[in-house]
Amino acid sequence: MKIEPEISVLMPVRDAAPWLVEAIESIRGQTTKSWELLAVDDGSRDETAQLLAELAGRDERVRVLATSDGRRGVVAALNLALAEARGRFVARMDADDVADPSRFERQLSRLVAEPALEAVSCRVEGFPSSALGEGMRRYLDWQNALIEPDELRRDRFVEASIIAPTLMIRADYLNETLGGWLDDDGPEDWDLILRLHEARGRIARVPETLHRWRQHAAQATRTDSRYDADSLLATRARYLARYLTREAARQRRSVWLLGAGPVGKTLAESLTHHGAEIAGFAEIDPRKIGNIVQRAGRKWPVDSMNALLAAGTTSCYAVAAVGKAGARERIRSFMSAAGWVEERDFIAAA
Repeated sequence: MKIEPEISVLMPVRDAAPWLVEAIESIRGQTTKSWELLAVDDGSRDETAQLLAELAGRDERVRVLATSDGRRGVVAALNLALAEARGRFVARMDADDVADPSRFERQLSRLVAEPALEAVSCRVEGFPSSALGEGMRRYLDWQNALIEPDELRRDRFVEASIIAPTLMIRADYLNETLGGWLDDDGPEDWDLILRLHEARGRIARVPETLHRWRQHAAQATRTDSRYDADSLLATRARYLARYLTREAARQRRSVWLLGAGPVGKTLAESLTHHGAEIAGFAEIDPRKIGNIVQRAGRKWPVDSMNALLAAGTTSCYAVAAVGKAGARERIRSFMSAAGWVEERDFIAAA
């Protein structure tokens, strides 16, 4: 009887010929041998199909699938692979990245040892270094610093805290609780993690760098509109609005945004669009205090931080929405010193 693989690796592929062999060889070189790779060709127009056939011929664990009717997109490719997956665990991989040989072993060990975890990620190295701008370096430093489940949950609305191809998740949880990936024209990877948190799932990060994330001009995060600033904002606002509406209704507290700058104003507009009720803004800048913010037919007052603190946690819930580097840490320190507890009384969204 054929033994089922422990891990099913899902890899959408489109026009990845320059990097495909290196990516798949990094999977074949894993110290854990019980895996299958489901590579889904999503309408490639280069030599991808030929390369996939050759690689599958070298290793029976490599299974090649193809989306129907040409280019269907990453969500269709992932769900096609998921429907064919046989492993107890599902791992993601991208066709232009490189996995450390011990990645699957380290992630699998963590999931087996901790049944309360639904998923694990790992630290990431972006490469080549010449393609990493200051913003990308800050992003990688931020997400690599989030290790434990409570840290990842705390920062879930800041940015996408899990880089998609680093994920390993229990197959039954992915299928039965999350229902696979959803196609809503937004970032499917962040959407999946936000749904995991919304369902009270727990995810951790292995504190070793086990994945190399290739940066190049043709990668989807730079060329696909589902990952642009508007799509990221819409995804953040949709889930944050649901969270705030639930918390405000349960605790009967009004929602205030900390920061009346561009980030806060844009977030307020998007949150309102998704059904959240925003009471106003709290600021430390005396030039902004007393102003009125007008967006999307709404008017919000800008009050002082001292007034918000005086109103207290029994009547107010705060959302940190300042985009400047270091602002989130300063706000956390300030609010905590005033006796406000993160998540219970305030949450970061920038």
